Amino acid sequence: MMSNLYVFVDISGDYTFSSKGTKFLVCTSLMCTDIVLGIDQLCLCKHRQIDSGLDITHFHATEDKQVTRNEVFVIIGQLTHLRVDSIIIEKRKTYTKLQEHQNLYPFLIEKLLQYPFDYRGANVEQYDKVFVFLDRESCSGREKGYIKQAVKRYLHNRLQNIPFGLCMHPSSTHNHLQLVDYCSWAIFRKWERADLRSYNKIRSLIKSEFPIFQDGTTIWY
Repeated sequence: MMSNLYVFVDISGDYTFSSKGTKFLVCTSLMCTDIVLGIDQLCLCKHRQIDSGLDITHFHATEDKQVTRNEVFVIIGQLTHLRVDSIIIEKRKTYTKLQEHQNLYPFLIEKLLQYPFDYRGANVEQYDKVFVFLDRESCSGREKGYIKQAVKRYLHNRLQNIPFGLCMHPSSTHNHLQLVDYCSWAIFRKWERADLRSYNKIRSLIKSEFPIFQDGTTIWY
């Protein structure tokens, strides 16, 4: 019996390519076939926060209290059916042309998805349909257009005859967009601040983590 494959994508860090921005840009995917496992635990976790006086509507790692993050990362670490892949961009090594959004997004998507979509990762040919979800609220209108074009072009070329769907939803409306936000944040903190506390709790789920320009020697700013 075949099934659907669900891929959720999040980007951590900012797009300021100067000394005023973050040092790294982290693009992360979370992949699964079961979108029910773990949802009850997240719901209970959310209501524990509310019961304690934190009136939260959804989970967002950057904004959440540390006590909330601690609980959520424990839950994520137990969801062994999840696959997490990530690419890391050291922004100062990103050549000038690639810093432009219309070139950056296709590059990010292709480099990110080539790992989980490789036949040694998740063999996409075994699925009825592939769905890719992105956070609608994390980018401007123009950036959404670049991202949509990049994802559609990549999926069309990579999946060939396998049907796919591209969904851009607010992360507040989908639990798995919140999960990938947490995973990407943890990986970002590892690279940006050498903070491994959250990263270590999800380390077993991370199947690939590749710093694309690690061998680069040219510094662009």
